[in-house]
Amino acid sequence: MAEYSPYLNPDWPDAVWDVSGAFTNDRELIAFHDFCRLLLGFEPFNIVHGAPLCIWNSGRVLKHLMCTAEQMRTAGLEYEKRNIALYYTFTNLRLEEQHMSDPLGNALLTFATKHNPTGRNAVIMANDTLYDHVKANHPELRTVSSILKITNGGGKGKLDVYKRLAEKYDEVMVHPDDVLNYELLEKLEEKERYILLVNEYCIRHCPIRPLHYNSLSEMALNFFGYDSGAFDARQSTNGCRDIGTLLTHEKHSVLALNTPEITTLRELGFRHFKMQGRGHANGSSILFDLLRLVLRNDSPSENAMHSLGQRFWESILPYNPS
Repeated sequence: MAEYSPYLNPDWPDAVWDVSGAFTNDRELIAFHDFCRLLLGFEPFNIVHGAPLCIWNSGRVLKHLMCTAEQMRTAGLEYEKRNIALYYTFTNLRLEEQHMSDPLGNALLTFATKHNPTGRNAVIMANDTLYDHVKANHPELRTVSSILKITNGGGKGKLDVYKRLAEKYDEVMVHPDDVLNYELLEKLEEKERYILLVNEYCIRHCPIRPLHYNSLSEMALNFFGYDSGAFDARQSTNGCRDIGTLLTHEKHSVLALNTPEITTLRELGFRHFKMQGRGHANGSSILFDLLRLVLRNDSPSENAMHSLGQRFWESILPYNPS
């Protein structure tokens, strides 16, 4: 039997954590990784995903995703030093051949090819034109089918669609609603090739998810000129921002998984769990979920882990004697 660190969450000590925040929350992620590695003796995650603002990026197209070329390179090199794999979220649905010459996207692909100590650097995609471009020019990079691909391709709940994607891609993201479709999940073969999102804060069975993804892809192609009014009007009546819907609605409550649900997924044979969070204003939500999911929680008779968590928060805050 494998031996695991006593600081790891005992419910899923062998989980492979895939954490959001590359090129947006790099300081916080690297600080947490070093804290666990140097103080607790284990590496809390070995994959980080994200992308700076460019036309290939979709998912979350926000102003704070803008960063300089030097910042991107520095972040990438820091992840390389720690053998953390980079998964680029190049998930724009609406890319065409004319977009394949994008200088930033291609520069990032070249960087990931040259700085790939684990051999696991990958590109998460939803567009067939980009897939062909990556396979032709950077065959060393792994390919991942995006949630946008399964959502806007009408594959939710369809076993045959997941099987076809698994034949084409190295790994496949499971639709957030299908993460709780245990009957479907049981039928998936090679479960290590499927990635399950565990902290999705959108509502379950969201009726406008395809529209949302399409609007984000359009925005990425015209960031400064895109008019989001039509989508905003739909979202305002969808329940996404209503706390009552998120917490108590029988069908549409928040999709973030609880401990029994994640435990069930592990018992089914899944190990690759993804944490979202790159669309938030700062890294605090990502760090909160890392502390909550990766580390062991205190038992009623101790507060050692709480103390360690407090030490971590203090380690990344600027010193203020007042």
